[in-house]
Amino acid sequence: MGSWPDSRVIGAVLGLIAVLAIAATAWIYGVGTANYGGLPIRGDGSGYYVYLPAALLAHDLTMSRTAARSFGGSPESIPGVRFARTSVPLGYPGQHAYLDQYGVGEAVLIAPFFAVGYALAVVGNAPRDGYSWPFQAAASAAGLVYMLIGLALLAALLRRWFSLRTVVVSLLALTFGAAVFEYGTNDATMSHAYSFFAIALVLHLTLRVWERPAPGGAVALGVALGLVGLIRMTNLTVVLFCLLFGVERRSDLKSRARTLLRRYGLVLAGVAAFLVVLSPQLAYWHRITGEWVTDPYRGAGEHLELLHPHLIGVLFSVRKGLFFWTPLLVLAVIGLPFLRRTARPLFVPAVVYLPVAIWVVSSWTIWWYGGSFGMRALIDEAPVFALGLAALVETVRGVVGRRVLMGAVALTTLLAVHGMLAYWVHAVPNDQTSLHRYLESFRSL
Repeated sequence: MGSWPDSRVIGAVLGLIAVLAIAATAWIYGVGTANYGGLPIRGDGSGYYVYLPAALLAHDLTMSRTAARSFGGSPESIPGVRFARTSVPLGYPGQHAYLDQYGVGEAVLIAPFFAVGYALAVVGNAPRDGYSWPFQAAASAAGLVYMLIGLALLAALLRRWFSLRTVVVSLLALTFGAAVFEYGTNDATMSHAYSFFAIALVLHLTLRVWERPAPGGAVALGVALGLVGLIRMTNLTVVLFCLLFGVERRSDLKSRARTLLRRYGLVLAGVAAFLVVLSPQLAYWHRITGEWVTDPYRGAGEHLELLHPHLIGVLFSVRKGLFFWTPLLVLAVIGLPFLRRTARPLFVPAVVYLPVAIWVVSSWTIWWYGGSFGMRALIDEAPVFALGLAALVETVRGVVGRRVLMGAVALTTLLAVHGMLAYWVHAVPNDQTSLHRYLESFRSL
């Protein structure tokens, strides 16, 4: 593990990222370049966040009071909230009710910041409706803080196998070259900084559980997986990484199954913790629809079609392609095979989990995921992409090889930063970007 001097270096890197993130956030909202109304709580972020003012201020999960007070009328004006037919809603079969299709996990994680926002609203005599400036600032700060915590967890995991130099290069490149910075600043109330944190936490705790099996670790991992599900259920594919950590060959699978059966007590403790953390989501669904488990997107025109993934669009399109907008991740994929040499316990879980996660993301009918920067649905998996990038940086030897690789890392990172800045100043749109418009953006900055 890293030494005290190592921790100071990594802390300095995170401090630099924090300073840049605060400055960027101040500039974005000071200049007024943000999309969808120019406030931190906007777009999909409103749908994730609205549980807090609805539950804690309006005391009404039907969203009606919050909509009347802050959205000018109908709950359907709140992003993600729609009129859904329910099976046994509020005791009247066949009735309709307003259902928020987004998970409650982000609201759970923002809750401490929401409390600070409320206190500031009291002190500053601002409206206590959940949307005045103290609440806006608190919600924006939450995304930034969880991005930083996720990066710290990732740094600790990488340091287990890689040199300090590799960790620093990977951390900086991932932050700015994989759009992590974008979703910790400009779009800090979207779910991705929170999912990034939760998946980094899962990876960190997976290592702890398999190396030092104990009830506390199993419960902590169950809690982390519960948070992943609370934010975005489709991200629970990360369970594959947990199950396969340390598996290096096919014969290890039988041994792993026997280990799980032998340690069934730890497995049950983890599952119980997972279900407890997931219970607020289940309770909300039941409160609104009468069903403990439901498809919140049912009737919304969006759903998974696992047999019809949009892999080309998701990975390569100018519109939202992962490798077009964040080409650094091409290097991360190239580096995955090198995990067999540098971090063998991570190789199999990474190369199994990432294709499955990409397949699931690509199977969403609205595969471009609305107005946003890049392929935002795969920002959540950035901690696992970081493993491949670190393996590549660690493996390449020789003066020429290192220079070429560092040049490639710098170039791909700068391209992603350019795209992000062009998005900030509206030199490229938040959707339907053409190649011509993208190339023209180089003249605009």
